[in-house]
Amino acid sequence: MAPNLPQWGVDPVPPKHRVLGGFHYFILWSSLGVGLLVFSAGSFLSDAPFYHALLAIIIGSIAGSVLLSMAGKIGSDHAVPSIIGIRPAFGLYGSYLAAVLNIIQLIGWTTFEILILSKAAEQLTNMNVTFVWNILFGVVITLLGIFGPLFVVKQWLSKFAIWIVYASSAIILVTLLFQNLPNVMSEESNDMSFFVALDIVIAMPISWMPLVSDYNRFSKTSKGAFIGTLVGFSITNIIFYVGGLLFGVGDISSIIISIQAIFFGFILLVMIVDEIDNAFADIYSAAISSQNIFHNLNQRHLIIGFSAVSTILAIFVSIEGYEQFLFLIGALFIPLFGVLLTDYFVISRGRYQHDMMYGNNIIKIGYPAIVAWFAGALTYYLLSQLSPIYLSQLPTIGSTIPSLVVSSLLYLLITKLVLKFKASKTPV
Repeated sequence: MAPNLPQWGVDPVPPKHRVLGGFHYFILWSSLGVGLLVFSAGSFLSDAPFYHALLAIIIGSIAGSVLLSMAGKIGSDHAVPSIIGIRPAFGLYGSYLAAVLNIIQLIGWTTFEILILSKAAEQLTNMNVTFVWNILFGVVITLLGIFGPLFVVKQWLSKFAIWIVYASSAIILVTLLFQNLPNVMSEESNDMSFFVALDIVIAMPISWMPLVSDYNRFSKTSKGAFIGTLVGFSITNIIFYVGGLLFGVGDISSIIISIQAIFFGFILLVMIVDEIDNAFADIYSAAISSQNIFHNLNQRHLIIGFSAVSTILAIFVSIEGYEQFLFLIGALFIPLFGVLLTDYFVISRGRYQHDMMYGNNIIKIGYPAIVAWFAGALTYYLLSQLSPIYLSQLPTIGSTIPSLVVSSLLYLLITKLVLKFKASKTPV
């Protein structure tokens, strides 16, 4: 039976239930920075020179975590989920569009999570019954989603799971450094530029930005949530990207086999335990995004439904498209949050009002935000490997920085022009 914890859809969290401190957020976001999929993403960087890849991991993890923490501050300042926090800039219908895209990416993430959880379980037990494992993990993820974030953070992560994960992460990193570092450093790999590597690294914290306020809205203070998120996610994202780089194999099945061979079953079991937390977060936030559009839908029913969809998709989806999936997330959400952070921290100076997010006074469509978002997404697409005109042999500055700059500056420009136009029409 689920614990008797209150549920919130898209309503602000009441003050008495804002009970999570900075340490809780350090635990939560360091846990969400751990995973077999992060190993897999890190292994893609083996196509870049080692020092370029290492620098991209450090810079991308810290920069991405800063952006993640800034996005979370909107939620912790106003006790609202991520999808509500974008309404002042994008408008009500703009938030609906973002919600639909977020639901799609979260179903994709959960499908990948269930897929690799099943692969890891098969490797650990030598029981090749993928359908059974899919159902088992789908049920576990559903239960955690029903229990909710307060239970998962305070009862599951804080008291049990995260401490085993920290110990196993240290063992993995130290072992790989001693065993694989000399070989990786000596390899000649120059196919991938520093900036493309940066795109791959920063895509991971960016992928959590549409979710971050769903959890950071439960914070006691914005400062504690900001610091805990920044430090927690940066550390584990760096560790696991470096681990993936040291593994040097992009196939997730090969990584799972390597973990089993090098570290024995216990470490693989720990990775399975922690990977479930990531899938829980995806499913819970997919339900929140759905309630942004359909307020009266039951959150627990949504969690059950999305878990079932992801469980079924895991039977048919291949992990081969994972790298392209990371670029697609970057194209959609980096410019979106470039616009949002510009609106919140530069234009509004952190002064969002309740009636800008709820009630009848919400703008229907934030045209400046939508236009800037589209321009930023187009910029990312044309400069990334998603584009049919992409030429990897040419010098590049990647997709992330140009997309952020274009979306942010264009939004500032359009907003100032709109304000100037309105001022000119105001009677003296």
